[in-house]
Amino acid sequence: MKKYLAVFVAPIEAYDKMKAANATKSSEEKKAEMDKWMAWMAAHKADFADVGGGVGAAKRVTKEGITDTRNEIGGYMIVQAESLDAAAKIFVDSPEDMEGARVEVMEIMQM
Repeated sequence: MKKYLAVFVAPIEAYDKMKAANATKSSEEKKAEMDKWMAWMAAHKADFADVGGGVGAAKRVTKEGITDTRNEIGGYMIVQAESLDAAAKIFVDSPEDMEGARVEVMEIMQM
C-alpha cells in the first residue's frame, strides 16, 4: 500500500477568524468539536500511517536567508491507500468545516 500526505489548507484569514472564535467558545463547545474529529479518526483508524497534527509558526528558507512567514497550512496527516483516489476519498467526510478549507492529498514518493 502506498502512503499519501494530506495537508489541511485554509486562507490565513480563516485561521485568524477561527482563533478569535475559539477564544469565546466554552469548554463544552470545544469538546464537541474535538469529539467530531475523534469519531472521524476512529472510523478511519486503519487508514492512518501517522495521524499527524497541527502546525505552528513557520520560517521560510531561501538562498537569501531565513525569514518569518505565514502560510495556509494548518496541519497534516499521512494515510495509506491503494491509490491517490482512494486516499482522497478518506477525507470526503472529514469534519473540517473552516471557511475556504480544503485538504490536498499527494503521494509520498519512495526515494
